[in-house]
Amino acid sequence: MPIEVDPHPHPHPASDAWIARIAAGAMHAAARLNGAGLVLAMINLLLAGYFAPASLVYLILGLVVAVVGAIELWLLVRVELDRRLFDALAVSADAAELDALDQALSVLGWLAPGRGGRSLAERSRAALRFLKFAGALTSAQLVLALLLLLLK
Repeated sequence: MPIEVDPHPHPHPASDAWIARIAAGAMHAAARLNGAGLVLAMINLLLAGYFAPASLVYLILGLVVAVVGAIELWLLVRVELDRRLFDALAVSADAAELDALDQALSVLGWLAPGRGGRSLAERSRAALRFLKFAGALTSAQLVLALLLLLLK
């Protein structure tokens, strides 16, 4: 069995506290992006409602805006929850705390079977996807706003 060697070794391994702080910061940024997206969604809904009598296209765009806004709202809640969890893990991120977190999430029904036991780095990488998703949703709202204005 060949031994796998990291092609990009780090001179100093990252501490779990710093990984958690970085993830919490990314979640804070994702929350800001989602907030901007929700503001754009409200503007887009107003624009779509105002222009809806002129064409069916505005009604359809309004529905798309509403769906994207609902997804952003859900994501905003999820991101805020994760941010607070990563803030707590930045203080104490040992294996016992991660196991206790997994147990609490399981009791609440928020942890899918087989998802427990992940390292803090794995959890952080998964949470960072929310930042990309928030950016994509906010960009979609901006494009929808431009469509609503340009189709006038």
